[in-house]
Amino acid sequence: MRPSALPAATAGARLGTALGLGAVIAFALSLQYFAQPFVWRNWPVEEVLEGWLFIFRDRLIVTVLIAAAISATALVRTESLQLRAVLLAVGVVIGAVSGELIVGRLYGQLDGSSSLTAHALRWSAVALAVSAMFYLWRMSSDANEQLRNETLRRLNTEHLLTNTRLAALRSQIEPHFLFNTLATLRWLQRTEPEAGARMLASFIDYLRRMAPMLECSEVSLGEEIDLMRAYLEVVEMRMGGRLHVAIDVPLDLRRARVPPLALATLVENAVKHGISPAQYGGEIAILAHEVEHQLVLSVTDTGAGFNPGSGSGTGIGLSNVCSRLSTLYGALGSLRVEANTPTGVRATLRLPCHLVPPQ
Repeated sequence: MRPSALPAATAGARLGTALGLGAVIAFALSLQYFAQPFVWRNWPVEEVLEGWLFIFRDRLIVTVLIAAAISATALVRTESLQLRAVLLAVGVVIGAVSGELIVGRLYGQLDGSSSLTAHALRWSAVALAVSAMFYLWRMSSDANEQLRNETLRRLNTEHLLTNTRLAALRSQIEPHFLFNTLATLRWLQRTEPEAGARMLASFIDYLRRMAPMLECSEVSLGEEIDLMRAYLEVVEMRMGGRLHVAIDVPLDLRRARVPPLALATLVENAVKHGISPAQYGGEIAILAHEVEHQLVLSVTDTGAGFNPGSGSGTGIGLSNVCSRLSTLYGALGSLRVEANTPTGVRATLRLPCHLVPPQ
């Protein structure tokens, strides 16, 4: 049957590899025979080579039997690293003692249990060292593999978590803005066609800039600012002069990398919970600066301010922003929401300042 043929072939390949390695080790061990000065002083070259062949034969018998015994222990199915190390030590001792017995019989030198015990003790020490090295190597290898798997699992989890929260964030921003804008466009088409055309142009610009961001994990601050500029132009026309906008972002910081729609969430929150409820509207100011390699982004409104009944500052949008900052930047990313003086709210983002090289 094919299912049993594969393990047999694998075992045969392992045995062949082990025997080949044993032969190489035996050859290397036998070469020390040539390093003995008295050999070359007392014997001619032919006898030196003949003596070396005997040494090589003896080493080959021992190493091949050790290799065969180790290969046999590999047939034992176990997941226990400790048991595998013990089996390795037992294989070394059995193979070595068996080889020594054969070599001793060839020379007629093993004539009692004391000689066998001496060989067993000597090879037991070698086996203990080999099994200890094997155990430590496998422990280190398994620990590294576990660390790699845990890192990969964490990265996959964070990637999935980020994508899920980003999808929730998109669904939060898009319907509210789109439905209100379409309703306003429909009304302007009937009453003020020119204003409707300007609003439609800004709305198309917003959609054009939004589409590429939906597939990005990071965007430039300049792209986010341009998106918010188009968004606020639409909101300004929709609110009929009740909203004023101020944007102050240094040119070099436009190359900074930011999570997509993070700033958009703060701006949309300021419009929805700050400016819209205020009787006379207000101003939204977007500022950016760098402090000690940290990018600091603030969105400040002069609107209604905190209202416990409105849920301002406690919705899913801000919660998603906090979670995304924590996932992407750890302790280096933060969001702080506080009251503005004299009215309104200030939301401040802090994250590492990574600039994209200019093109």
